[in-house]
Parts: sequence; structure tokens; C-alpha cells
Amino acid sequence: MHLLTFLGPSLWQRQLATLVAFLLPALALSVASGYSYGAVLLLLGALFSLPRWATVRPDRATVVLALAMLGMALLWFALSDPRENWGRFDRSLKFALAVPCLLFIAAFPPRARALFWGLLIGCIGVCGVALWQVHVEGAPRASGFPSNRTNAIQWGNLVLLLGAMLAVQTMALYRQLSRAVVAVAVLAVLAALNASMLSQSRGGWLALLLAIPLGLVLFQRLRPGRLFRILAGILVALTLVTALNWEMVETRWHLMRHEVQVYGAQRGADSSVGQRLEHWRYAWDAGREKPLTGWGMEGYLQDKASRVAAGQYQPAIMEYIYAHNELLDVFVKTGLVGVSMLLIFYGVPIALFWPSRRRLQAMAGLPDPLKAQMVAVRLSGLCVPVLYMGFGLTQVFFAHNSGIMFYLFMNMAVWGALLGLQQLPSGAAQSEWAVL
Repeated sequence: MHLLTFLGPSLWQRQLATLVAFLLPALALSVASGYSYGAVLLLLGALFSLPRWATVRPDRATVVLALAMLGMALLWFALSDPRENWGRFDRSLKFALAVPCLLFIAAFPPRARALFWGLLIGCIGVCGVALWQVHVEGAPRASGFPSNRTNAIQWGNLVLLLGAMLAVQTMALYRQLSRAVVAVAVLAVLAALNASMLSQSRGGWLALLLAIPLGLVLFQRLRPGRLFRILAGILVALTLVTALNWEMVETRWHLMRHEVQVYGAQRGADSSVGQRLEHWRYAWDAGREKPLTGWGMEGYLQDKASRVAAGQYQPAIMEYIYAHNELLDVFVKTGLVGVSMLLIFYGVPIALFWPSRRRLQAMAGLPDPLKAQMVAVRLSGLCVPVLYMGFGLTQVFFAHNSGIMFYLFMNMAVWGALLGLQQLPSGAAQSEWAVL
């Protein structure tokens, strides 16, 4: 298989979109700022072919997704720190610039198989990074390159997301893949889970526990005869990865229990868990005083400082400007207006990718390979917002560059792949995977 075969005999714009759909997951967490390479290529493609895609009327769902991105651009301007001067526009600009990229990829959708291979390569790559950092460099936690300068929580959670996306794609496509490819994909999923474990990011464990029941419900509806095998596979995978890292898991579990007990007994907030619980207490209390529009970032900082000075809350919460919970952070700063915008940003991709009964019935007459591809893409697309909601329980994910870029560009890559499958002639479905 050579590059042109992989990209397909099509317009250069679609070849570029296919390359981006591969590069985004393949490089995102294996090299420094790896999610930026595909994003920059996509933005350049959108700029250089502006006359081509600007005249193409996007479908309604793409427009709704674009509006949700613009809404987040406005929300994050309201959430920005006024002390950053021009830097306060950074996050809003990323959300806004994602819109032309989305319209470009919707006009020239990538080939779906690029996502699968990108996820597989990406999962293997992150395990290599984690093993190198922990067992060669001697780092206490895997965090991605450059070493000691990246956030282990962000990296470990996104690694877990990569593994989940590959897992659901493999389960949906197992009939289209050779046994060798399935075996490699299973090993790659285990590799990603192990890398996430080596990051010691406990928020990812919570997100996975919340996402697994939803996944089982969906697979029961999609593949009713395979539910117990899928559940057994999940349990074996989690048991194996936990056994490989048992000492670390046991230590982190006991530390978490101790920190919860200390906070409950002494209101001790000088720990990871304690600071989060104290931040949540303050954000909820302050947010209820201005529930509609919130305090704003400047008002939030001033109010928190005054309440800490008055002894109402522990000084530890002054260390960070975010509340360690996506919803609570938005609530205290922008009120229910902001919370609504955030929920829309989560909800739109969920609505777009959800395998509803109506959508499944619409696929009834399609060839099995095409149906499997559509299910695989929809399920991997669902992983992004669902797991992000879980990650957001203990971390303000969109405050970080990696959190913004991964969510935006993985959503649009998966959405573009789904649009491409919907436009694909049914007789061409098998050829999409002929090179596997």
C-alpha cells in the first residue's frame, strides 16, 4: 500500500482531508504538539481552496456544529483572564478558526479508513512514549513530549480517549478486518490503556467508568448477541492493565481515599483531591449568588480572594484560577447562560453521532461493510464528547490547548468521515477497506 492508494484517487482537497484524518490521531499525543500538524494542514487547505468550498452549501448539521464552535469562542472570551492582555483572545481564536476548517472538511470529506489507521498508530505511539518516559527517563508520570513540560492529566486522559475510539472501531469493524489487524488493534488498545495508567490520571478512570455502561447499552442494541463477549473483553483488558501497574494503582487509590478523609475531617485542601473539593464548594456557593450570568473572570478572582481572606475557604484554592470542574467553572463565571452554551457544545456532537433507531433503520438496505463503517464512525465520534464530559468532572479541559484542539479537530475529522460514508455509493463500500 502506497500513499496515493491510501489517500484515494480524488481531488487534492479530499486527499488532504484524508491525510489530516490520519495525522490527527496518529501524531496527537506521540510528538510535541502533535495535534497541531493536522490542524495546520487543514487550515491551510481551507485557505488555499476558499473559492471551492465557500460556494458549497453545507448541510444543516454542519451549520449547527459550526454555530456551537462560534458559541464557545464567545464563551471563552468571557472566561478569559483580563490580565493576559492579548493572550485572552487565544482560546476564542482557536474555536473561531476551527469553523472554516469544518466547512472545508465537510465539503471534501476524508476517507473513513484513515481514522482507523491513525487511531491504531497513535495508540501504539503513546505507549512507546509512556514506556520511554517512565522506564528510561525515570519520570514519575508519563505526560507526553516534551518531557516535564506537559500536563500529565491532559495527556493521560486524551490517551484514554484514543484507546476508547480504537476499541469501538475495532468491535464494529471486526468482520471487515483481517485477524492479524484485529490482533494488532487489540494490542494497540491495551497499549493505550497502559499508557494512560502510567500517566496516573485518576480523572480518566472516572470518565471510563461513566462511559462503559453507555457503550454496553449501545452495543446491546447494535450487536445483541455479542454483549457478554464485549463485557468479558473489557473486564479482561482492565484487569490485565491494572495487574501490570498494580503497585501504582494501589498507591494512587489509597492516596485518594486518604485525601478525601482529610478533607472531610479537617477541610484540608492542600492536596489534589482536597483542593478540588474546596474549589467545588466555593464555585457552587458563589455561583448560586449570581446564577444567571455569573461573576465573570475578574469578579470571580476578586470574590474568591476576599472570601479566602475572610477565612471562609482554604487558601489552597488561590493557586489556580479554574475550579477543576468544567460545569462548575463555567457556572460560577458565566452562570446558566454559559452552562447552556457548554452543554450545547457537548450535546451537538452527541446528537450528530448518536446511532438512533431511525438512523439504523435507514441503513437497513445498505451493504454490511458500509453499515459497519458507519456504526464504527458514529461510535468513535460519540467517544469524544462523552469522555470529555467525564474528564470535565475533575479538570477544566478546555482551559488547555490540547483539550481545545483535540476536541475540535477530532470531532470535525470524524464528522467529515461520516459525511463521506453517507455520500459513498453502496457498491464502493468494500473498496474503502480493500487495502487492509
